[in-house]
Amino acid sequence: MKLRSLGLVLGLAVTGLAATSRAAAIPVTVDLTSLIDIQSYNLGEDASDQAYLLVTGTSDGKAIDERFPKEQTWTAAPKKQPVDAKSPVELWKGALDNGQFVVLTVTLFQGKVADEALNKKFLGAINEADQKVPELSGKTITADGVKKLAEGLQKADAAVITKIKDLYSREKNTDHFGGQFTLIVWNNDGKLQKRLDPVGLTFGEHYGNDIKIYTKLKNTRNNVLVKNDQGQWEEQQLEPVNDDSTAVRVKGLETEYLKQTTGNPLRHTTDYLMEIKVLGADNKPLTWTAEGENTGIDAIHTYWMFAD
Repeated sequence: MKLRSLGLVLGLAVTGLAATSRAAAIPVTVDLTSLIDIQSYNLGEDASDQAYLLVTGTSDGKAIDERFPKEQTWTAAPKKQPVDAKSPVELWKGALDNGQFVVLTVTLFQGKVADEALNKKFLGAINEADQKVPELSGKTITADGVKKLAEGLQKADAAVITKIKDLYSREKNTDHFGGQFTLIVWNNDGKLQKRLDPVGLTFGEHYGNDIKIYTKLKNTRNNVLVKNDQGQWEEQQLEPVNDDSTAVRVKGLETEYLKQTTGNPLRHTTDYLMEIKVLGADNKPLTWTAEGENTGIDAIHTYWMFAD
């Protein structure tokens, strides 16, 4: 009886340890590993921008509200990339228990943060829209719930961004909206999973050179300046997922026509690329796949609905 009792106790102890192991929280780090100014918002051959990110969201029922950089702004130009793999920016760091999730909505702006009140009004509109998505209010979530949450947030945020020119515009001399995406990371029974949804096309048409505003997962043109192994700048085409699938790239673009004192309006495009990595246990990066392909009129106009 004593041996049987001892075996039962040991068995329960082992079972308890296994359950504890399965229930252990998993560390998560979300890094911005690249911010590339493909074409600047400011005009001129050697123009540069001041750029920053507003990051909002929730984790464990607690609100997230941050700006990066926390003070001042980044100076960005095609040959001046303020964030790269050698100097990543940590957007969020924490740990997720089984079923827990973190939501980050990342918005890029070009400007000098001249009007904090305007930014608060914008974030207020985003938060108000997001709160109507029922899956956001829980502390845990399922895989099916993540799909509903992602699609609900994308739809809610797109409704706000569609009217972005009512808040920010050249005519009002405000900062400039440069793109937005939402990232969800959750602990699915001991395994980290993630999903990134760009806010999509919010003004104009997908194809052509007309006025448009979008944030997409898509191929760039062969116009992204990247340093080669010799330290020289060369133009490259970048895909929405990097070569080893450890980072996802989100493209934010606006094409506008600017009135001139004489002659036809000037066609101008602002084009940026943001790269995100999600690191799990032992700082190991999670891998990405672009999903929901929409084939365009050519490879440049092909885009993907989300990445996971």
